[in-house]
Amino acid sequence: MLTRELLDAVEEIAERKSVKEYSGYLAASAFFEKGRYDEVERLILSRLEARDEGELISCRISSGAIFDSRREQFKILRGRLLEFYDYAEMSACFIRLYYLRDLGSRREWVALYIDENPATPWWAEERL
Repeated sequence: MLTRELLDAVEEIAERKSVKEYSGYLAASAFFEKGRYDEVERLILSRLEARDEGELISCRISSGAIFDSRREQFKILRGRLLEFYDYAEMSACFIRLYYLRDLGSRREWVALYIDENPATPWWAEERL
């Protein structure tokens, strides 16, 4: 699955990572030192761009915020939103890469979040 491939690509530079699976659906995260944003972005994009059969949608983020329970907790200083529709596997993968600052501690780091849905209804007709 794409999620595991992407995590393997960043394994050597990740401070920590995790994968959760439920009914085939994968949710993953990895965290990095703040200076690793460009490197993580290059590794992820190189894996996605190397796939022959799929659609890649890429959006850059220049700023943003993460709210938890109606309170702003983190500033997004930069980021990337990626969607990859894998034609061969008939799955959809949503990838978020953020450079974050905690508003309380002022600590900064890079976070990678991946959600992969191999049962997406995008290919419902093909699966019949």
